[in-house]
Amino acid sequence: MSHTLKNLLAQMLPFLFRDNGQTLHKENIKWTILLLSTLAISWWAYERSNSVAISDARIASNVIIISSNRSGWISEFAVNGGQQVNAGDLLVQIDDRAAKLAIEEMDIQILTKEAEIERSRSERAMVSEEQASLLETEKAKLDSARSNAKKANSSLQLAQSNFERTDKLLKKQLVSKRQWEEDELVLSQAQENHQQAKSELLQQSAELRKAKAQMMSVELLERKIAIMEQDLERLRVQQKQFSLDVEDRQIRSPINAIIDKTFGHKGEYISPGRRLLMLHNPEDIWINANIKETELRHVKPGMSASITVDAYPDHEFKATVSSIDNATTSEFALLPNPNPSGNFTKVTQRLRIKLAIEQQQQLLKPGMMVEVDIDTRS
Repeated sequence: MSHTLKNLLAQMLPFLFRDNGQTLHKENIKWTILLLSTLAISWWAYERSNSVAISDARIASNVIIISSNRSGWISEFAVNGGQQVNAGDLLVQIDDRAAKLAIEEMDIQILTKEAEIERSRSERAMVSEEQASLLETEKAKLDSARSNAKKANSSLQLAQSNFERTDKLLKKQLVSKRQWEEDELVLSQAQENHQQAKSELLQQSAELRKAKAQMMSVELLERKIAIMEQDLERLRVQQKQFSLDVEDRQIRSPINAIIDKTFGHKGEYISPGRRLLMLHNPEDIWINANIKETELRHVKPGMSASITVDAYPDHEFKATVSSIDNATTSEFALLPNPNPSGNFTKVTQRLRIKLAIEQQQQLLKPGMMVEVDIDTRS
């Protein structure tokens, strides 16, 4: 279109002059002005028919509000408004002396508990070895008692048999009274030895049961150690909680950002939830524009747009339509208009569209007003 306009002007210039091109022809001037005006209006109408202009638009970004989940005195406010920070940089330091003292106390309690557990483990090992040795000794004594009882029982049976035979022979006067008395004495001694062996067997059985019962002390020590280990784990969890408390009192930047505004000073006392500052990532920006519903049919995601920023009128930016809302802005109004009176005035609604734009030398800042010209041919 601009090339055609240049050709027409080149063809009209010879008719604007007479007397060898030195004197303007008044009649030609009038028609030339009329033609240029017509061409300008036609060009403007052509451009407008292939574009959608939006003046209700501004730069947007995710502005993050930083607050504290701990209470205490601000010991250091490390940033100011407009300052650029990196992810992890310290923003605000809340007094953490009490939390650090609590961590030191937990360290001492953990060391003490670990020493107690180690001592109990050594005691368990010693008791376990002693009880195992005692159990083996009692088992050996019981085996010996059983052997003695078996021998005593055999001796008793032999003495009983000899005495019964001697007693029968005595009645037949085949042996002397003295032989009968000797066999009776042997039987009495065998009965006594058998009774003593039985007693020793019962006693050793009781001692073995006692030794087995004492082995339970090892299990009790193991249970005690298990309880102490649980206490130790509980102390470590508390230590982690105090460490987390110290970390929470060091408020750091979550992203690379610029500080937008601060709401505190060193020496102030803050409560949980108190906002301290606002920041945003200068590279994470976009444009929010409100388009008329009557122009919505001409706009689709992916279309290119020319952006004019009020702060930089001589600088042109490029953007791309990235998304279109599915509801008008009035649907999200805090005070909806139900029209109870019945009087109705039709108003053209607007929908928000989002345009992706690249930052240039950090010129674009959230809240800046811009004008958007979307090329519907793209």
